[in-house]
Amino acid sequence: MPAFTTLTRAAAAAVAVLGVASTAAGSNPVETRWVTEVHSGPPGSKPPLTTGSLGPKPARSHALDGIASYYWQDQMTASGEVFDKRAMTAAHPTLPFGTLVAVTNLRNGKKTVVRINDRGPFKPGRIIDVSEAAAEILDMQSRGLAPVKLEVVSSADSR
Repeated sequence: MPAFTTLTRAAAAAVAVLGVASTAAGSNPVETRWVTEVHSGPPGSKPPLTTGSLGPKPARSHALDGIASYYWQDQMTASGEVFDKRAMTAAHPTLPFGTLVAVTNLRNGKKTVVRINDRGPFKPGRIIDVSEAAAEILDMQSRGLAPVKLEVVSSADSR
């Protein structure tokens, strides 16, 4: 392992245990590998603590499949707009206000586009709250919940 000759035995052992080698099959040649040694106390008193990353960080993902619910109560939205149950709007926990999202009901294939103008839903497993008008188009108002797929059509920044 020529790439690791400057590492301590403990670090080399950690690398070997992880099964990572500089010539691993399918490895990215541009990928940067690094290992940090942390020494505490006088030299030789304790073996160094080895930390670091031996590969790329996993990409952050956005949940695109989940459960949709709908709401109809008059209220003020987190964006400052007055909620209009007849508008094609929705609440999402993290997407920027103004983002356009295509919502597809996976039970029946019906699809609509909504604009994010509120925050929510706040129940585990739910990924979007749509307005009553959007729920009617998606044909989910009788059950109140539906499995959906979300696709960002246009971000608030791109318009």
